[in-house]
Amino acid sequence: MRKLFTLFLALAASVGTLFAESGTCGPDLTWFYNPSDSSLTITGTGPMTNYSQDNYAPWYEYNDKIKSLNLESGMTTIGDYAFFMLGLVKEANIPEGVTSIGDYSFEGCAASKWLYIPYGVKTIGQSAFAFCGSLKEVYMPYGVTSIGGGAFGFCTELYDVAIPATVTTIGDQAFYYCSKLSAIANFATNPQSINANVFDGVDKTKCSLYVPDYAIANYNKPTWIEFSKETFESSDDYEGTSLHYSYDFETGTMTITGTGMLPDRTIYPPLVYRVEDQINKLVLPSGLTGIGEYNFAYFSALTFLKIPDGVAILKESAFEGCYALETVEIPSSTAIIEDYVFYYCYSLKTVYNLATVPQSINATVFDGVDISKCTLYVPQGCKAAYEAAPVWKDFIIKEMAKPEAIDQTINHKQQTTNNKLIKDGQLFILRDGKTYSITGQEVK
Repeated sequence: MRKLFTLFLALAASVGTLFAESGTCGPDLTWFYNPSDSSLTITGTGPMTNYSQDNYAPWYEYNDKIKSLNLESGMTTIGDYAFFMLGLVKEANIPEGVTSIGDYSFEGCAASKWLYIPYGVKTIGQSAFAFCGSLKEVYMPYGVTSIGGGAFGFCTELYDVAIPATVTTIGDQAFYYCSKLSAIANFATNPQSINANVFDGVDKTKCSLYVPDYAIANYNKPTWIEFSKETFESSDDYEGTSLHYSYDFETGTMTITGTGMLPDRTIYPPLVYRVEDQINKLVLPSGLTGIGEYNFAYFSALTFLKIPDGVAILKESAFEGCYALETVEIPSSTAIIEDYVFYYCYSLKTVYNLATVPQSINATVFDGVDISKCTLYVPQGCKAAYEAAPVWKDFIIKEMAKPEAIDQTINHKQQTTNNKLIKDGQLFILRDGKTYSITGQEVK
């Protein structure tokens, strides 16, 4: 019997090894490899351990088996050599909250075809994505400050890349032998000082460099001057309206002026100069009456949204895919919120709804958002109405004990120090004995 029991324990141990391997990869991070679906999952919070060629990541022995990579939100860094030579992984899903991508972290992930770098990442390490031979597109948002040497070296299928205005440093051979590179967008007003070898192996005569129309004269500098140049508009009118938009890529600001309703968005710029990834601040006019379909969809660097008083309708998918969006203020004037307006705005933490009567909405408005963990602030005396309203009732509902106004800043929300007043569901600011609307107009 004892021998049989010992054999059972041995079999149990071998079965456990067959079905899962796990361990730690940071002070508060855990990794888990599942052979049944060839997946590697990392969960937890905080920074990841930095590895090296002398000390590879603990899952390195499964590199020839891992086909999918699941990095859950909570981690703040990707360690050096973390996913070095994971050649079968087809998608590198870097989660929101990561601030740095380590040296050689994804080198040799040869099957990955596209790369989305989330808002919040500041640095991309040396050779971080080198030899990713299938990589075709890279989405790099506002806020990235440095691209390490050789970061995208030998990405031989890469055909376009956007460089945010916030990038100040591009290391040697960053795009070395990206031989199919045909389009680069650089949003900087004054281009970065770079060595000639940054684009070694790129045929600059066949690669278009797109720059803001107000900055083209500044690109007559070494290396940049060798590219053929195109410009993209930094301002224009919305056709058929009295509304006008302009971009300031240095501050990541899009400003809209005029009156009326923003039309449905049906035309998108070429992916090479996706302005959606470069806008961190959105300034909307007091004369705005509505926001059309998909107008600000996939503005991936937008963290704060203040919809001005006077907007009556938010049409379908108006802010879909604003992944970094954390705070939204909806004015009392908004009566209609159509499906998917905040679809997959999964970073959303706080919603201010100034309407005294909750809008009738479908659950699809907040699809992809965990509203059970999202706080909804409502006017005084209105909590019961929201607790009885479909969808709204699933938020963490709080009344504004003292009316709370939130001001827009480049990076995040900022509490005002003025006295505030909510009257008939509308927010007002009291200053120097006078009353002002949230758009700054004096109310008599």
